[in-house]
Amino acid sequence: MKKLTEQQIIEALSERFDQNKQAIEEQERLMEQLEQVNKKLMESESVKSQFLSNIRNEINNPLSSILGLADKLSHKPGDKEQVMYTSALIHQEAFSLDFQLRNIFTAAELEAGELQPSFGKVNVYSLVEGVIKKFDHLITKKGLSVEFKCTENLEFVTDAGMLSSIIRNLVSNGIEFNKDGGKLILEVSVEGGKKLKINVIDTGIGMNESDYNIIFDRFVQLETGVTKSHSGHGLGLTVTKAQVELMQGSVSVECIIGEGCSIGVSIPLAEKDDMHTFSDSGNVFFFDDEDEGEGEVF
Repeated sequence: MKKLTEQQIIEALSERFDQNKQAIEEQERLMEQLEQVNKKLMESESVKSQFLSNIRNEINNPLSSILGLADKLSHKPGDKEQVMYTSALIHQEAFSLDFQLRNIFTAAELEAGELQPSFGKVNVYSLVEGVIKKFDHLITKKGLSVEFKCTENLEFVTDAGMLSSIIRNLVSNGIEFNKDGGKLILEVSVEGGKKLKINVIDTGIGMNESDYNIIFDRFVQLETGVTKSHSGHGLGLTVTKAQVELMQGSVSVECIIGEGCSIGVSIPLAEKDDMHTFSDSGNVFFFDDEDEGEGEVF
């Protein structure tokens, strides 16, 4: 066996030292990644627990009110005015419950990968106008003025059900975070015949630019706990963003603290190969009258 020189021994030891050093650094890096993953998992569990607690109230409260009011109405009908007042309260609570459940079911479908667009020619003007009417009681309660800017009978090839869900959540958000007596503006247009542009603008509290992405996170709200001043479960804008992206669109946010927010949606025209003569979703909407459609799908 050839005898190693001192220099060769030093070089061999140095090489092994470097290898050990790299291995230790790699282990430290992996440990740091594991710690980060564990932290995210713990945060996720905390957020989910908070969400479940929140959603329980969001469902139980209107459901309890509906049951209580219906029981009162059945046992003590009272005069006509009292009946109408109680019936209106029942409708408001049922509307709230229906709205919350729709977002939960949609979120579940998105999570399971079961929600896919079904395109058809949609009367966008009629659809948006119908959604606004459904929120009349909340708009009136808050004393808001509404400005709807859209070409009458505007048509666009898209998914009627998803578009309705998107508009509902944007309008709900614009009402919830608006100030009493404020203004709600809906701007709808088609850009170059290829993109449907929707902007919902409120005159509410606004928010910091650093929070723009947070509002689209699942289960997350900027306010939490029993003392929060706004209702909801933190799914509305998450569902909106997911549905817009399913249709290859995008969402943008612009806010000024104390002055309000503008949430914009851009949805491209559906490809002809994907278009159906009739969209099988979005035709039945919450609390529609038999003779009153929320939107036409051709």
